[in-house]
Amino acid sequence: MRRFEINIRRKTKRKRTSRRVQFSPTDSMSLVFAELDKQWKARVDVGTMSRDSYDNNHRMICESTNRVRHNPNPDAFKLETELGNLSITESANVADITDYLDEVAESAPTRAEKHYQLLWQGYRLAIQGRGITAADNPMPHVPRPALRVTTPRPMDKAAQCAMFEQILTTPANSSYLPILYMLLLGTGVRPGEALAARWSDLSVHTLDDGSTRTVLHVAATVRWHPGVEPYRHEDRKSGNPYRVALPSWLAGELEAERLRVKPASMDLPIVQGSKAWVSVPTARQLAFRVRRGGPVQGFRLSDLRDTVATHLAVVTEDDERVSAQLGHTEGKLSMAQRHYIDRGRKRMAVVDNADELEALNPRIPGEIWESGGN
Repeated sequence: MRRFEINIRRKTKRKRTSRRVQFSPTDSMSLVFAELDKQWKARVDVGTMSRDSYDNNHRMICESTNRVRHNPNPDAFKLETELGNLSITESANVADITDYLDEVAESAPTRAEKHYQLLWQGYRLAIQGRGITAADNPMPHVPRPALRVTTPRPMDKAAQCAMFEQILTTPANSSYLPILYMLLLGTGVRPGEALAARWSDLSVHTLDDGSTRTVLHVAATVRWHPGVEPYRHEDRKSGNPYRVALPSWLAGELEAERLRVKPASMDLPIVQGSKAWVSVPTARQLAFRVRRGGPVQGFRLSDLRDTVATHLAVVTEDDERVSAQLGHTEGKLSMAQRHYIDRGRKRMAVVDNADELEALNPRIPGEIWESGGN
């Protein structure tokens, strides 16, 4: 090794000292994962990685110690648990990694895909730190886990009403769950976007025929980190801010809720728990508790977004209208979008499927399968 070091320094004035953390082939993968975590934290500090991305990566590697778990499954696979005790050389086994990812993919295909990405990062870091040679990197020979297409889970009309009745009659400290349920079912926005909605995000606009529409501005989401109270983040999870017209039944429910709570400020959240903002994990866990023994055993808040999408797809037979309702349309005017004059100053595009969403009122039972599911 001394002769090698001498040879590589011949004919150069540069001192070949690496600024990167150096590893030994016998070092454990825990050291590699710890260095990855350190680098991610540094990126969060300088603003090149979001805190949500960091938290997601950290959860994929380490066991969670949070009281409100992002993933309530105690058997979730963690890279630290599975590979952390092996040396870098021992862990770099193509067959073992392939078998491991195959096993993860059987129950959690999205997690298997994320583990695959993180292992690429881990072994690249190990190569840069001389813990393993590029020729011994196992990842080029490990097949990428196949992602399954997520199957939508729309609720039929009977299930919509039955779940709403379950929420109303279950004593589980769920005072905010009914209004959250209706807000999701009447708009199709993501749970985090509904939880971020403020009273000031609602406005009433008059159409040319004299009728009115209540419009919701969807422009933020609620975020939460360990040791930090939930807060409103001025950005959607994905997509640009947009405005959506509410069906009359939802507009009436929100007005009744506003009169009931009498918010001290219009910038307070529409969906308010014991704290100012309710986090998505907290709302999700509450929904899990309320659904126990109920009519819809596998109910999830995200099912309401699927319900809106499926219902509109069946009623309108127009995928662009569905995309616009969910906030997917980028830079293209869908037939669902109508222009309103905002306080006499400028034209404002609003996604208007309000008439089609009248049928989703959970207070009105019905025999018809409104959402078009099977």
